[in-house]
Amino acid sequence: MKTVRTLAVMSLLTSFTVLSQESQNVWAFECGSTFNSQTSFESLVQMFGANNVVEAELHEDEGSYELGTLIFPGSQNEVEVFWQDPLTRQSLRKVRISGSLSSWKARNGLELGLELKLIESLNRKPFRLAGFGFDYSGTVTSWEGGSLEQTGERQCRLVVRLGADFSKVPLERIIEHGNVLGDRVFSSRHPTMQLLNPTVRQLALFIE
Repeated sequence: MKTVRTLAVMSLLTSFTVLSQESQNVWAFECGSTFNSQTSFESLVQMFGANNVVEAELHEDEGSYELGTLIFPGSQNEVEVFWQDPLTRQSLRKVRISGSLSSWKARNGLELGLELKLIESLNRKPFRLAGFGFDYSGTVTSWEGGSLEQTGERQCRLVVRLGADFSKVPLERIIEHGNVLGDRVFSSRHPTMQLLNPTVRQLALFIE
């Protein structure tokens, strides 16, 4: 009985510590000790506390849903976790963060809310991304050999997606410079992309 109480107290202390860290720390959104092919539901609970790791039905692209896990559910630091085997919750397939602000930061300065023009500065050159208004809208398709190009990490791939607020730019100016809608690829230097200056809305790690 004493052992059970001790474990319960340790679990509460872990959860309290992690919640405190959540509001203070910058979390590394990259493959490594936290997110790798050996990560399991149990290891996430050990790292973040039982109160901060829960099962959930997650939305996938193209309208499908699957059973997964949430870290820090309902907070700005929420992380969606997709498993190779959703039933056993073993072996990561993908982890994803979405929104406009988070304490999770990817390597090389990429983070939620970062503007296209700042991304160009980090990359030290223009890059290419998909148009808007379809399932994979705003996905970066190529860094064009810039500083953000991934090398030597075939088992872990970072996918960046941007979102644009079209209400901030008058329609006549978009018509003047050309639309950036649909399943096509555009340069970040496209005049309309520069006008819209879209921001990072989603970061996802794909793990093999």
